[in-house]
Amino acid sequence: MSTSSNPIARMWHTLLPRRGSVARTSDRVQGGLLVFVVLLALAALPVAASIGSETYARQQGESAQQLSERTRVTATLLADGPGITVNSRAGVVGNGRPTDATWLLPDGTRRVGHVTADQGTLKGHPLDIWVDRAGSPVDPPLSGAGVVIDAVVLGLGLWLGALALLALCYRLAVFSLDRFRFAQWQQEWFHEQDRKTHS
Repeated sequence: MSTSSNPIARMWHTLLPRRGSVARTSDRVQGGLLVFVVLLALAALPVAASIGSETYARQQGESAQQLSERTRVTATLLADGPGITVNSRAGVVGNGRPTDATWLLPDGTRRVGHVTADQGTLKGHPLDIWVDRAGSPVDPPLSGAGVVIDAVVLGLGLWLGALALLALCYRLAVFSLDRFRFAQWQQEWFHEQDRKTHS
């Protein structure tokens, strides 16, 4: 592979030009800026991984606490769930709605209350729910898979966000350098035209 077609070699020769090189100061600034941006992107990776790891540890503790405080029981609907709603454009639409139900706690106590029933469910339909220590319906506890997914998505999202910000800053800097170089080239061209006119 020739040196002219290798971007790493071109960047290296821009930063450290050889004798007789046509690289200007603005070219060296752009090359140095690119190296700085790459180093920042690499440095952002362990930071994002650390934040993801901390999130995983925190949510793992929350998941364990929720599992110790919540119990899964089977509720039985005392009324029909919401009817199925059909939209001509979107098909079946809508979410579950609160419906009267009854359930037994681990100590044998019977409770009656509202649970979220899916559309089309009928009276007597069994439904798994989570309850707290008082026997009231609560959201399911954080699952192990959910904890991992949240941590990975957060860490990766932060790193990709940092990359996007660095790329934007680099492009803005290159845009400014290009305008500066164009102004210099234009000035040199006018100077050369004046020199030829007066010679």
